Amino acid sequence: MINSCKKQLINKDQLKSKLQKTTQAVAWAALSIFGFIGLSACSSKIATVSDTKYIPEFQQAYFSKGVDEISPDKLSLYVDYSKCISLGQNSPFFQALVPSWTDATRKYYSIKGNRIEQHQPDSTFLLLRNIEETNYADLKTAAERMANENNESVLLTDGEYFQPSIAKGNINNPYMAGALKAWLKKGHDIYILSEPYVEPYNGQTFNKKRFYILFTDCRLKGNIYERIMQTINLKQFPQVEMFHLSADHPQLLSKNAQTTEPNQQLNAKVSSNENGYEVQDWEIDWENGIEPLIVNAVNPNTGQPLPDGEAFISGWKLDRESFGGYRITGVSAKVYNINQEYSDFYNAKDAKQKPEAKIDPVECEYFVKVDPKEFNEHGKIDLHFDTQNYNPDPVLNGSPFNYFKIDICVSKVEPLFEKYKHIFTFDSIDMPGNKNVSVAASVEQCLTDPDIKAMISSCPIYTIYVKTNER
Repeated sequence: MINSCKKQLINKDQLKSKLQKTTQAVAWAALSIFGFIGLSACSSKIATVSDTKYIPEFQQAYFSKGVDEISPDKLSLYVDYSKCISLGQNSPFFQALVPSWTDATRKYYSIKGNRIEQHQPDSTFLLLRNIEETNYADLKTAAERMANENNESVLLTDGEYFQPSIAKGNINNPYMAGALKAWLKKGHDIYILSEPYVEPYNGQTFNKKRFYILFTDCRLKGNIYERIMQTINLKQFPQVEMFHLSADHPQLLSKNAQTTEPNQQLNAKVSSNENGYEVQDWEIDWENGIEPLIVNAVNPNTGQPLPDGEAFISGWKLDRESFGGYRITGVSAKVYNINQEYSDFYNAKDAKQKPEAKIDPVECEYFVKVDPKEFNEHGKIDLHFDTQNYNPDPVLNGSPFNYFKIDICVSKVEPLFEKYKHIFTFDSIDMPGNKNVSVAASVEQCLTDPDIKAMISSCPIYTIYVKTNER
């Protein structure tokens, strides 16, 4: 009997021991599973770098275009050897520009019929004063050569493209459209100065235009347009009209150059740049600062939530006609998470390694938007967080910092060229009583080109790089 009881006690102790071991095993297994899940959750954060020192190189490597393709201080001057240029000797405006051409020209070309001849550039002044009139000019080829160069160029002409094989057939020929498109598709600028003058021919007088057509880029320091505007005052020549063509880099009209005005509650440090972007370092936390004070801001008088919170960046006004042929009627904000891309670039630079040649950062919706009312009524660009659809997680997945890029882009335009068409229209000499609209048709065809319209309709206006704390 006693032995039987002892066996039962031993069996109970063994069972208890087994249960304890089983419980411990289950507990360890659970701990391992949840620990792994927690570790996975933590590892979903992207490890980010500590500062913005490589942002200028990052921008240059992946998002800058256009201006670097132009060789500075290598201007080519193409001169139409027609009566309009010889009569320019009597034009105060023409003479006011001669010093600029003389100083800037590195290659001088005369257009005489179908011959385009190069001359010594150090003779520019004398060449412009001794124009031998030629009956017609191959302006189409000259313009195409200008568009294919990788430097600035200028064409002085009356715009009459005449071919011996086509009698009286070019008054509405858009012969220059291809060249205009080619230059704009590179992201550059074209300025056209139009000067009216009277030309006698076969006992009649014709109201003509003398065109000064500049292929340049307004972002190039010391560009030819900038240089001539520093030497003449267009207000002194009210008869002269200017038209600017561009499909890229529309101009901001900001009281602080191109620096924005961040909401004071961001405690932002701003580094401005002349190349269409800036860097902001926000020193306030998200959950204790940005989100309650800006994203979910309330009306201070009523305590009611503001539908779109407070603007977190303002201070811009846009030159809505800076494309020339189109008026900008809508803008949008696109946000890109660059936590991984910038950190990889930063680490490669620090390690003196070559960064990735191309990147494709993810666009994140429902985070930032433009105030449409302010833009439509005042032309102002105010940025708000998208309070009503707020989704910060795809953007703010970095640790210990977050980096994102905001592109302000054109989203809608309307045609504007009709009111400028008269600048390019003049009396036809070879078809008296008719108007020559070939230059106007060239500009119009350029502006209606699908590729040009696509460039304009999605063109970035300005970029803001933002560094913030972890959320």
